[in-house]
Amino acid sequence: MKKYLSRTLKTLWFLIKYGLLTLAGLVIIILIILSGAYRDLKNAAQAGLAGKAELSAAINVAQEKNWAEAENSAARANDLFNTALNELEKSRTNFAIAKIAPVRAQVNDLEYLLKTTEILSRSMKKAVPIIKGWDDILANTASHKFSDLPAEEKGRFLQAVYESEPEINGLKANLDLAVLNLDKIHKIGVLWPVYSEISDIKQELEQATVLMDKATTLVKMIPALAGYPNSSRFLLVLQNNDELRPSGGFIGVYGILESRNGEIVYLKTNDSYHLDMPASLNNWDLEPPMAIKKYLAVEKWYLRDANWSPDWPTSAQQIEKIFNGELQAAGETPDNFTGIIAINPDLIADLLRLVGPITIDDETYTPDNFQPLLQYNVEIAYKEKEIRSWDRKEIINELVGEIKERLFGLPLDGLGELLKIASDNIDSKNLQIYFKNNDWQKLAGDLGADGRIRDFSGDYFLVVDSNLGALKSDAVIKKEFAYTMTAEKEGNPKAALKLTYKHEGGFDWRTTRYRTYTRLYAPLGSRLLSLEGLDEVNADFSTEDDLALNKTVFAFFWNIEPGTTGQITINYLLPETIKTQIANDEYRLLVQKQSGQRVEALNVSLEGLKRRPLQWTTNLETEKVFYAQ
Repeated sequence: MKKYLSRTLKTLWFLIKYGLLTLAGLVIIILIILSGAYRDLKNAAQAGLAGKAELSAAINVAQEKNWAEAENSAARANDLFNTALNELEKSRTNFAIAKIAPVRAQVNDLEYLLKTTEILSRSMKKAVPIIKGWDDILANTASHKFSDLPAEEKGRFLQAVYESEPEINGLKANLDLAVLNLDKIHKIGVLWPVYSEISDIKQELEQATVLMDKATTLVKMIPALAGYPNSSRFLLVLQNNDELRPSGGFIGVYGILESRNGEIVYLKTNDSYHLDMPASLNNWDLEPPMAIKKYLAVEKWYLRDANWSPDWPTSAQQIEKIFNGELQAAGETPDNFTGIIAINPDLIADLLRLVGPITIDDETYTPDNFQPLLQYNVEIAYKEKEIRSWDRKEIINELVGEIKERLFGLPLDGLGELLKIASDNIDSKNLQIYFKNNDWQKLAGDLGADGRIRDFSGDYFLVVDSNLGALKSDAVIKKEFAYTMTAEKEGNPKAALKLTYKHEGGFDWRTTRYRTYTRLYAPLGSRLLSLEGLDEVNADFSTEDDLALNKTVFAFFWNIEPGTTGQITINYLLPETIKTQIANDEYRLLVQKQSGQRVEALNVSLEGLKRRPLQWTTNLETEKVFYAQ
């Protein structure tokens, strides 16, 4: 055995020793062969570096608003990158580059990088005139701010932005192409020393393409959102997700916003009870959904509870119906809105990060304290300040007004950050928009801002909680979802969704026992097998098919006491369509997020598939799609 081991080790050493010598010899041979391409590669490198310097210069002078020089530098950079590509192409006639695949791969990587820089310089060259046009209009004010433009100039600015949509689309296409080129670069290769920088650039470009995609859609929506050339009128609903409701949160405040030529000509918020109470004293008599009637003990359906569907278009239409119905009941004229917009507190917090803290009545609102401080002031502190209950939410008008002024006072270079905030909050469903105009509503869908329950062909689930009589307890509930799909050899696949809710609060002015009416939206045709952990006496469990949303819904009411953890598992059979997808290796799962819901962890397990089991642990800040490939 010893002799065999010794001989084996000697053989391995021989192979390693002479293998390395052979490799070294090949490298030397390649270098000798490549010497014929040295001049072409050197010229390509020099032109590329010179192009990089010109592109950096273009960016620097653009920041100083020296538009002419920025455009010239971008043009020179583009010429230099094209020269570099031409020189690189000449080197391909070299034998080693043409015939030896590993060598050719390194030259390809250089080409991909140069093509990326050429695309970026070309994009810069095209973008400068667009931005210059916008800036020229803003130059008509000393402050260089949109808010200080005369009304006529505001209209001209909006028209210039609106008409730039084809160019913005072209820029977005260029960025997509640049990302594709960077994707082709190998990690191990001639560019390995700078691969981390290339990865960073690629990540930034990917984020930029997402923003550009949303920007093009927002530009198309200028007539609707900015009131150009005709004014627009919106009903705003401010949803408090500390008191979670199906489309985001309790509607404690509503507002009316009117825009014209990019200017907000009217903006006022009001306590929802100021509409509900007069209606309750008159002829308003709309019956609420069963759960609201039973667990809130109310006989009429009011604006504050109108957002009962997690599908925002459905809730928005119901909100407008109840809003105008209550106006009529109180003897007032119904309003005609361009659209209905839902806003959650996280969006306001992000705007405060952008515009800075706001001080009102010697109290400073920051992104971190905005929601709890405002709740305290409108629920408790107003009594100490001797403010009438009827007027306790007037402070919201002051906050909203100051945020509006600061946003409209942003310089042009602050609009990028504002766009990112809008994009992030659309993705997390803190901003949802419904337009009555079908074309504009389609644009809201393209933007991802329509808040609809998606019609998805694969597996699906959405958990919807409705806090009914639990004060602001959602602020202290930690939630985890664990979903397991098991493919069966015989019969339809099984699904098990385990909900774990930990109550970290107590009994005080803000929190109490958590009382939630929970609905699980599953693929249409799903069938309940069992329900674990629910008190059968108070279960109030029901199953129904929501054909309008193409879903089966399992619903139940449960309580979680402070300091305890509640767990419920819903076991159900998935429909035949999911079984077919599994058989064809086409299984997909979409997990949608309820607007306003905070989920600490989402665990997904797929079992019984042809391959090994799959598992993911992630968050649910935005909707997630899981593939079994």
